[in-house]
Amino acid sequence: MNTRSLLNQAGCAAIIIAFAPGCLTLKPQHDELAAKVAKLEAQTDDRSAKLDEEIENAEKTLAELKEKLAEAEKLLRGSQAGIGVRMDDVELQFMELRGAADNAEYVASATNLALQELRGDVDGRLTALETKLDEATSIPENKGELWGEAERLLKKREYKQARRLFRTYVSRYPGDDKLAQAMFKVGLTFYGERDYKSALGEYYRIIQEQPESPVVADALYYSGLGFAKLGQCKNAIAYFKALQQPKSNATDQHKTQAQGQIDILEKDSGDICYDKEDSGAGAAGKQAIDKATPAAKTTKSTRSRRK
Repeated sequence: MNTRSLLNQAGCAAIIIAFAPGCLTLKPQHDELAAKVAKLEAQTDDRSAKLDEEIENAEKTLAELKEKLAEAEKLLRGSQAGIGVRMDDVELQFMELRGAADNAEYVASATNLALQELRGDVDGRLTALETKLDEATSIPENKGELWGEAERLLKKREYKQARRLFRTYVSRYPGDDKLAQAMFKVGLTFYGERDYKSALGEYYRIIQEQPESPVVADALYYSGLGFAKLGQCKNAIAYFKALQQPKSNATDQHKTQAQGQIDILEKDSGDICYDKEDSGAGAAGKQAIDKATPAAKTTKSTRSRRK
């Protein structure tokens, strides 16, 4: 039974009960339910359309990158007899395309799952509204309460519910000081569910969209952990080494922990790392690191001009 049918029946019930001796009318509750459903459906249509557009763009970009990657790989394999600068250029282009394709795949994975969870969440909320007016799982309207409830659910390892609230925070307060932190928490919920690819997609968004935020150090560190979990140690080591760069905003604790992870991965004999024989591995890590240090490059360039 859909929402509109239930509301019509609720309206009929309100009329009957209103004329029954000794009974209370349900008209106010009916109006409140109708308003909530209408507001929720409007918000859902808007968010769903935006996510559909993001997925379409991500899939288009990924398809283009994979096509270019195939062409570059074909050219690389067919030009083994060539030497010098031309081969170096081809190999560099191949690595850049591979890194871009890998990162696009992670972002697409996270966006696809976001849309699926949004639709599932909306269906659940509509069902709850149809059965009772006081929905137990309603999202807090107060900013502080919203953050506090999201944190509470994350600590209880109720990852899906926590992710829903952190995403609501990001949507409601796009210019907030905690925006990058909320995005990072979304990544943590995926990491807690062992969905490392989706977690990497969320961390990569922080590196792209919030490069000046202190949270970038956390995103780099957890990206390294995520790649290690996937057996992609060359990418993992690239992220850990980025934390040790002179211009990094990483704390001493970050740097110490990153070095410890590097030592473990470099000594691995194949139990953790599956990419030691892959000459093209590590491209995704290199591309992300280049994006994670724009401030450092700008500062260095500025000093050179001053000299």
